[in-house]
Amino acid sequence: MKICLLLLPLAVAACMAVPESTARATTPPADNASAPASPDTLDRYRWQLHDAVDNSGKRLDALFGLPDKPLQLDFAAGRIHVRNACNGIGGSYLIVEGHLDVAPMIHTMMACHDQTLMQRQNTITAMLSSKPILILSTTGSTPTLTLTADDGQTLTFTGSTTQGP
Repeated sequence: MKICLLLLPLAVAACMAVPESTARATTPPADNASAPASPDTLDRYRWQLHDAVDNSGKRLDALFGLPDKPLQLDFAAGRIHVRNACNGIGGSYLIVEGHLDVAPMIHTMMACHDQTLMQRQNTITAMLSSKPILILSTTGSTPTLTLTADDGQTLTFTGSTTQGP
């Protein structure tokens, strides 16, 4: 009888529901849902610029001058790489309390006369240096990465799966 009384609290604890935070972490996001950003999720995609607006909601058309080579972010092994700007740009990053925290970035020093490429470089460098809010969401099967600076400027990237070995 004493053993049954000692085991009763353990049996009750085993039957309790899983805490809500644990249940949410294992449930895939629904359509148009946000998900916690993780390096694993970022690594799985090539992120190409889909939309860019300033703090008043006006589209930043200067970033879209080369539609066959959109501004692209690639994440791998704790590093971020910027493609299709004037220079190659990269650095290490962390996700800290919903913000993308990029360490001081390194970049090549090529001269660039294309205004679209220069505008992309200036915009993405400023954005990544500002520790923007990072939001991952999904509409249908298309993942979206949104970066928002403190001043309200927002860059939205869509993800396409990387071709891995």
